[in-house]
Amino acid sequence: MKTTKSVVLCAMIIVQTVKGQNNKHKVYLEGGLANGTQNTSFVSGVYGGLGIFLNQHSSIDIKAKEVYNFRTMDIVGPITFNYRYNFNCGFFVGGGFAHHHEVGHHTYMEHPGESAMGSAQGIFHRSGADVEVGYNFKPFYKKGFFSWIYPAISVSATHMFMDHGQNPLITANLGLRIGLKKFSNTN
Repeated sequence: MKTTKSVVLCAMIIVQTVKGQNNKHKVYLEGGLANGTQNTSFVSGVYGGLGIFLNQHSSIDIKAKEVYNFRTMDIVGPITFNYRYNFNCGFFVGGGFAHHHEVGHHTYMEHPGESAMGSAQGIFHRSGADVEVGYNFKPFYKKGFFSWIYPAISVSATHMFMDHGQNPLITANLGLRIGLKKFSNTN
């Protein structure tokens, strides 16, 4: 009997955690970890983003990442500007413009601020396109500030149109979103 209760309790927790939603915040911030591949090289790093909902299903999302390419020892700083469609079940898809700042690790270590901002000498700039698919989980808690914090996962792929660097950059992203203001119900 104890085993049955445990299984039922675990199933209820999994269903409530996995069942996502479109949290419908007007503005949200996001931060997290990004891991993946650039051509055949492993990359790993962090990212931050800002999203603005245009209506309950459409949003504009701007993300900036700093990922380290372990084979070439370059630091890649992709910046993406995507239109995103958010389904009610928690899934979202998006696509748009991407821009990479690529710099060697020696330059990055000597000039970290300029490298992160894309203004260091010797930094390689290239532009292209980005596509993304992801999922918004339910908030941690239903009341108060924590009802505005929820995990999000996504997979994004950027392809740069200039042929001097490695393509594509594919990352799996795991982060937390903090909603700043929800849409008000006008029903």
